[in-house]
Amino acid sequence: MTAIAESVGSFGVNKPVDVIKIINLINNNDSYTGLEQPLPMSGLVDDSLIGAIKAFQTNHPSIRSARPDGRVDPGGKTLACLDQYHNRAGRRVSYLPKGFDALTFGRFAIDAFIDLYRRQYPVPGLGASAELGLYDIVDRLIADADVTDIRWAAYMLATVKHECANTWMPIEEYGKGAGRDYGQVVSVDGPNNTKLQNTYYGRGFVQLTWDSNYKKMDTALGLSGQGSLYLYPANALDAATAYAVMSYGMRHGSFTGKKLSDYISGAQLDYRGARRIINGHDQAALIAAYAANIEYLRRYCNGS
Repeated sequence: MTAIAESVGSFGVNKPVDVIKIINLINNNDSYTGLEQPLPMSGLVDDSLIGAIKAFQTNHPSIRSARPDGRVDPGGKTLACLDQYHNRAGRRVSYLPKGFDALTFGRFAIDAFIDLYRRQYPVPGLGASAELGLYDIVDRLIADADVTDIRWAAYMLATVKHECANTWMPIEEYGKGAGRDYGQVVSVDGPNNTKLQNTYYGRGFVQLTWDSNYKKMDTALGLSGQGSLYLYPANALDAATAYAVMSYGMRHGSFTGKKLSDYISGAQLDYRGARRIINGHDQAALIAAYAANIEYLRRYCNGS
């Protein structure tokens, strides 16, 4: 059953993920819409989509509206009728583009994704620095040969969205670990017989905590000297380092013993359970919803 969060069409809320779902259903109900060509999977509402919704509402035998409103509401009759025929045996294959499982796509598609994201999450919205940060992390995901599943990428982005409070930049934990065991100062042997007074509170894209985890990431990523996280924990705020920590740690289970492939592999998709990779059940449903929406936007940002 197709579900939408908010209304789509004339005077609708028109969030891009919901719009994409409705366009897909409309394209698969051309016998009631009269469409000769499928509507583009743009995530945008225009006169063509509204006209197709009205035609469906006029022509479908279970609706037969003399005054179609051109809007599809969550849980409404129009959505139920659209979805009924979407899954009917013998209907055409979905028009949703099939070439987007690979993470590699061009700059146009990245621009389209950023635009769709901005409209999906308008509040607090993307400031200039946050937009640059989102571009940067998407570029890093595309270049990461170890991230081969678009659903992994979606969950990683959803994690950053939450952990970094929509800034899309590596940040320090609010409060800097005050009142927590990992917020205590630790004396560390530094170079040239020096003593460093470090605090290993959360930093980066996934809020790396505890001295043992900083040291573990040094070993995993081959960091030493001035680049060491254990010696210089502020290095976790460098975007390249923060991304490397997130990618390695989420793929290998470095933070909690749970890894991406435990929840997202083949036919298995458990965005909610994947929260255990970072932080138990904390805000698991919220981050799962982010991941599902981001996956839609990533897959279909330049579909046609």
